[in-house]
Amino acid sequence: MKDKLTAYVGVAIVIGVLGGYLITRQGQGQQLSQTNNQSARFGYGDNLGQDENRELNRDNCLADDCLLVDGVEYPAGELSEEVISALDEAINDEYKALATYEAVIDKFGSSRPFSMIKGAEEQHIASLKSIYDKYGIEIPVNEWSDTVPVPASLQEACQVGVDAEIANASLYRDRLIPAVTEYEDIMLVFENLMNASEQKHLPAFEKCN
Repeated sequence: MKDKLTAYVGVAIVIGVLGGYLITRQGQGQQLSQTNNQSARFGYGDNLGQDENRELNRDNCLADDCLLVDGVEYPAGELSEEVISALDEAINDEYKALATYEAVIDKFGSSRPFSMIKGAEEQHIASLKSIYDKYGIEIPVNEWSDTVPVPASLQEACQVGVDAEIANASLYRDRLIPAVTEYEDIMLVFENLMNASEQKHLPAFEKCN
């Protein structure tokens, strides 16, 4: 009888430990899923300009992906003045957005969505710089740092974010994308930046407003 009781206690302990482990793992999985969902919602961590379903070639590759394409050498070609102007306008607008959100964080502290969208803007700039690198073009200097006006309140800053993201998406849709339709790589990046502003950043700022 004593041996049976000992066996039952042993089984109960094993079941308890295993159950606790499974609950912990489930909680960790839910937390990771929530974190990933937040990153996707705010545009941070996007693989901008990347599409796993497309076949890589010299016309659409950027950065490390170009290493996988035979025959790609930098600079990969020449861009017209119109295309270079569109690139300069795009990166200048992203510079301005980054400087604005950095100024808000400096004044009001690191709070959502500014802290997350700041990282997204840095990634947007990096994706544009990869185009400059591919075509051997000098990257414009960021002259917006410490020059943007700081909103008087966090609520006002949220409205500034709303206005900025609406304007950014319109800029890409109406002027910049039509200027680069002959370049698949540039158009992919521009479209992704437009979508990030319109579908992720804008809703985040509308919620905080």
